[in-house]
Amino acid sequence: MLDSKVDIEQRISKVVEKIKNIGGEKVRFIILYGSVIKRKLTNLSDIDIAVFYDDDKKERFKFRTKILGRISNGFDIQTFQDLPLYIQKDVISTGRVIYFFDYKEIFKIYMKTIKEFENFKPRLELYYTKLGV
Repeated sequence: MLDSKVDIEQRISKVVEKIKNIGGEKVRFIILYGSVIKRKLTNLSDIDIAVFYDDDKKERFKFRTKILGRISNGFDIQTFQDLPLYIQKDVISTGRVIYFFDYKEIFKIYMKTIKEFENFKPRLELYYTKLGV
């Protein structure tokens, strides 16, 4: 069921507040990405959100599990650091920041991600070439 833009924005706002309340200051930024941003939302679409949670992998997993247990269906919440690099690059390239704690910090993370992707890109292109894509 497709909701109106206002309904979707309200649902997103509620989820962002839950994420911030559960994660506290460890939530450094939240990015909305995917079909909602690309305006390709369908009845089968979920709302994609990436959260930068400042902790180790085990704690990020616990945080994500806790979040997923407290939000309604229709949301796909991922921790930014645990996404594959090419998806991280897509998130920062096409996504919309809907919360951030410190602008300088998010800028550094964006730049680091772009640099890592640029170093990885030749290998990715070689892989695609071998696949015939």
